[in-house]
Amino acid sequence: MMSTTHSPLNIDQVSQPSAATDWATMRRTFQRFTTSMGAVQILRSCVPELSTGTYEISDCVILDAKLKTYLKPTSKSKSTLSACYQLTLREGSTDPSFQRIIYVKVFLGGRSREAFRLLTQGGMSDSEFHDAVSHVPEYDLILWKFPHDPALPHLRQLVDLLAVEQHLPVEGLRQIGIQGTAQVLAQHVVNYRPEIRCTNRYNLYDSTYDRTDQLFGKTFGNSQGQTLHERLQYFWDRSLADQEAMTIAQPLGYSPEINTVWQYGVPGTPLLQVLDTSNYKHYMAAVAKGLSSLHTSNVAGLATHSPDDHLVEIRKKLTKLSDALPQLSEMFENIANDIEQTTPHSSTMPFRPIHWDFHVDQLLADNRTLVFCDLDELIIGDPVQDLANFVVDLQFRHADQEFVRLITTELCHQYQRLVDWTVSVERFAWHVRLQLVNKAYRHYLRFAPAFDQTVERIMRLAQRGILQ
Repeated sequence: MMSTTHSPLNIDQVSQPSAATDWATMRRTFQRFTTSMGAVQILRSCVPELSTGTYEISDCVILDAKLKTYLKPTSKSKSTLSACYQLTLREGSTDPSFQRIIYVKVFLGGRSREAFRLLTQGGMSDSEFHDAVSHVPEYDLILWKFPHDPALPHLRQLVDLLAVEQHLPVEGLRQIGIQGTAQVLAQHVVNYRPEIRCTNRYNLYDSTYDRTDQLFGKTFGNSQGQTLHERLQYFWDRSLADQEAMTIAQPLGYSPEINTVWQYGVPGTPLLQVLDTSNYKHYMAAVAKGLSSLHTSNVAGLATHSPDDHLVEIRKKLTKLSDALPQLSEMFENIANDIEQTTPHSSTMPFRPIHWDFHVDQLLADNRTLVFCDLDELIIGDPVQDLANFVVDLQFRHADQEFVRLITTELCHQYQRLVDWTVSVERFAWHVRLQLVNKAYRHYLRFAPAFDQTVERIMRLAQRGILQ
């Protein structure tokens, strides 16, 4: 156990009536943007082509929502909510439907006006800028129509079928047998986090050999894609040299002018869709083998995350949760104290490369093998964290909790057989509790109307532990 000197949650300060009033204002202002019904009503009045009634909105999916706020009562007015929507539209009852993505950032106290004034046009003409970005004072928001993004200006090139052809990884395409100029037939957004990254899937046609291939491009707001490409190349080369190594999709190159990493498309089905009682032992052995391969790798250039780093982050998150939900602050304080008092000592941990964001959606199953995805956030840390992250995610994704317990037992058993370090119950339980707090905090950031109930339910689990 480690001794800690972290400051308390400061519950008395954040529970004052002034803070409660600020939160009431934020709920009233922001939460109408975090429900599909509320978002559709607002977007109809914000987007001219939607307000005419020409288009029927058959579906609205909230792709991303993130609250940004501050603990100081005097800074609460600086709070914002960012939300990204995918609308399914149809012009007439017999016309095919299509999708459109819209990103909004909502402010308080009229602050959107100054934020809009500071926006740059990024090479667009006045008319192009006006069509791409809107200021809506009525809702105190700024609205971007995809592919326009305040931090990813090059995204426009990545969704243009002709423009993107100029950035394809020619050498990488040669590696997979495409010798001539490939034609991009189609593009589809796979995952989009505004101002951070966007992953697109492309269908490429090679007329020389009359073949069609899938290619994935993940673009960032900065040059971190270069590091990711080097990392992917390391693991790809490793898998070619060792059949027991973690399997990934083949990296094909990096385009610095558009900050984009390219990978070859691989066949496969999300693991959650095929996992059942007849095959879970096989797949958990495959998960364990892949994780142990990652954890015993020598991938370079990773930062280190220690137990103390975890404690600082968890303390900050619980403090913010207490600010938003002062009625639960005593429970949050007890959980924070329990986490600190049960922190494993660094000397008990084998600091190794870990996935950091390991969950069931990061795995594709193909012919009973697994492909590991999304290696953006690798870090040096405790390998048990990846096991805990996977189990906590599955806890909320699978209805059969007894089956989840079987999976947990099997995964830990298979993993322990493959590594030289001990997977202690205490360390695993500690990481599970951390991941539950992280999950509760993510629900707080999404700020849906019932987020407080969801946060309380998850934190009750963190209080008693899901391994009981």
